[in-house]
Amino acid sequence: MTRIEVLNAIIKKNNVQNYLEIGVNRGKCLFNIKGSKNRFAVDPFFNFNSWKKFKACVLNSDNFKNNYFEVTSDDFFHQNEVLLQKNTLNLAFIDGLHTYKQSLNDTLNTLKYLDNKGIIVLHDCNPLDELAAYPANSIDDARKDLENHKDWKNIWNGDVWKTIVYIRKNHPELTAFVLNTDHGLGFVYKKERTELPEIFNSITEIDSLEYSFFDANRNELIDLKPVSYFQEFLKSI
Repeated sequence: MTRIEVLNAIIKKNNVQNYLEIGVNRGKCLFNIKGSKNRFAVDPFFNFNSWKKFKACVLNSDNFKNNYFEVTSDDFFHQNEVLLQKNTLNLAFIDGLHTYKQSLNDTLNTLKYLDNKGIIVLHDCNPLDELAAYPANSIDDARKDLENHKDWKNIWNGDVWKTIVYIRKNHPELTAFVLNTDHGLGFVYKKERTELPEIFNSITEIDSLEYSFFDANRNELIDLKPVSYFQEFLKSI
């Protein structure tokens, strides 16, 4: 199951009106989103031209509006408080800079404008090997550091998984889990979480957690769910 299928299923189920996407790049996800009326697209550099923006609007019959913000996500939230207050977010997809610090910032900033029934989905929350989880400031930095490594598969998820751990540990008013598909789709939403596994008692500094610790405690740390769980989740929202 892909992130696009997951997002469109949520949009259809919840009649999503306001959708935010952070980390648009070529628009693979954005231009395949169906149903939401207002889409807020955020990226420091859109990797597509104005014609593609125009074509996406003309060919769509749902009368949606794409709102493009070619800025960093931090600047987007700083510059558009009034806009976001008037357009409470129902669904957000965070796929920007794959670092713990930035993915956490994006999640916490999104939560300020998320509807009580809104959902945040984060990409890259379940790196399958240590190189995919390599801590770097960007994909370019990761490639530069790892390109000559014999086990490098050119897959970089970064340490976004730590954001799920942070939310679970520090925000009892929120529920977070990861669906085991498409590099790990993390879900964050406003529902009081259940009791945490004992492993969380040993965690003090999330930033310093290493991949070996994550790999040994993957299921408990991010509450990893099978793909089949998504249908159960859909029924519950």
